[in-house]
Amino acid sequence: MRYLLGLVITVLVVTCFILFWPTEDTNNDNTGIQNSSSETIQSQVANSDPIEKSDDQRSEIMLAEYKVLEKERRALKQRLARLKHYMWGLKFEKDKAKQMNEVLLNAHKLIKNPDMLGAFSDVKNIRDEIIKIKFINKSLDQVTETIKQKKGNE
Repeated sequence: MRYLLGLVITVLVVTCFILFWPTEDTNNDNTGIQNSSSETIQSQVANSDPIEKSDDQRSEIMLAEYKVLEKERRALKQRLARLKHYMWGLKFEKDKAKQMNEVLLNAHKLIKNPDMLGAFSDVKNIRDEIIKIKFINKSLDQVTETIKQKKGNE
């Protein structure tokens, strides 16, 4: 039994020695493969550089547009807070109140759970979101006029 165990251990040691001991023949073969693969990788990197540059430019443009979007969202949020302050305690006709409520809820939906930068696939989507916010801002002008009229009547 001990003889068999000794034989197995020596076979394992010899196998490990053969597999892992470096020789000059294997190094030369591997070097040729490594050189050709490194040339292939370098050519792929050279070909992908314009793509990476355009991706970098695209991400910079998207980041700049997203900053504009954040500024618009902040302005909309502040305007909604001011309107809420001015509307406090005022009572409106049912139809006007319903219209104002619809406009205010649509504005609140845009700022409640805003999309982050990663949610946009390109600059066009960010610009569309900015246009939505500007449209809601113009809709809030009607609400502001209604509030001014109501305060002027009182």
